[in-house]
Amino acid sequence: MQRFLMVLDQTPASAPPPTKYLTTYQLKERGWTATMIAALLPVPDAARAAYVWVPGNALVKLYLRARVEEVEQSDDFLMGQEKATKAKARRGSAARTAQHHVLLKRCVQHFRPSYMWPERWCQRSDWQLSLVDVQAFYDRWEPKFTDLSHAARQRVLDALHEKNRRLFSKRFPEVAPGPQRPKKLGK
Repeated sequence: MQRFLMVLDQTPASAPPPTKYLTTYQLKERGWTATMIAALLPVPDAARAAYVWVPGNALVKLYLRARVEEVEQSDDFLMGQEKATKAKARRGSAARTAQHHVLLKRCVQHFRPSYMWPERWCQRSDWQLSLVDVQAFYDRWEPKFTDLSHAARQRVLDALHEKNRRLFSKRFPEVAPGPQRPKKLGK
């Protein structure tokens, strides 16, 4: 009985030779945007049918590789890339801001003070005791605010104090909330 040892070819596969044309998809992989393509390469050099046919499919636009590489060396292309990078960063910060607003809203919605204090053992008013409740609640939620800026964390605390002021006035209409402003967060 013979046994054969199978050996796999481990030589790295060479990259396919570059094509003469680039598609819009390939341009976008190289850092182009649709606006940059329309401004810097307004007319495609060729067109072909898409590999997958779907009713209503348009032709695939093709751009000469040499022409694309020439335009990529221009100042207009570099300025367009810089603008696209800044726009992408703005969209990212807008998404983070939206996430922060959702977190703030969830935190404030979960705040339900009980206003059940032990027997009076000091001279603090009910309003001052309620501020202690707010701070204790904020301290429990603080680990969720690690990626928030200082100003955003302060907005969370201010929103909690505002909700506390409304609920306190509703629960104790005869007691006016104190005029003192709750202390600000330390940096």
